[in-house]
Amino acid sequence: MYIIEPPLVREVKVYLCARGSGRATEYASIEDFCIHQSLDFVERWVGRYYGEKIKIVTKRRSGAYWDRETRKIGWQQPEEYYYEEADFIIRTDIGDSLTAEELAPVYWEIRRRRSRDWRRSQGLKSGSCYGRYTAPRTTNEIRQAVQNKDDGEPTIRCRRNKNNLPSSWDDKYAGVQKSWKYQSKRKNQYKNYTVL
Repeated sequence: MYIIEPPLVREVKVYLCARGSGRATEYASIEDFCIHQSLDFVERWVGRYYGEKIKIVTKRRSGAYWDRETRKIGWQQPEEYYYEEADFIIRTDIGDSLTAEELAPVYWEIRRRRSRDWRRSQGLKSGSCYGRYTAPRTTNEIRQAVQNKDDGEPTIRCRRNKNNLPSSWDDKYAGVQKSWKYQSKRKNQYKNYTVL
């Protein structure tokens, strides 16, 4: 029986090369590059090779602008779209080129992790569909209250009646208060110590 070992997984270095100057900025990995550069930057100025024309989705303002090809000041209307050549190219240490379509999943994964970490810092559950609202676990108690009523047993107190129990449909705000005013019954922030 042969044991096939998985191939060695290594971090691929990424180089951001600038057109004309020949400067190349090195990044430790694709994720490191996505942390430092925005997806909007990649969509606007990065192509598969330097001569590629990139369509800028945003419209220019009406008025004068500097035309690179004619090297003159031109006039345009607000509805005009324009194309410009790519100023940068992203290459790995192997030599493969990367585009916005290939980097977009990495950007969204980083954004999802940042959102998750922020929610954890705020005391909120990650991956919860309730957001800032509470999700009380009272389903079992509501079922028991209905069952006791059908069996003819004595009714429970009104506070724990099935109509008064909260459920996930009740938009009850989950206010996480970490101040000393809400965590204790003290009237002042300082603590009174008695010296024996």
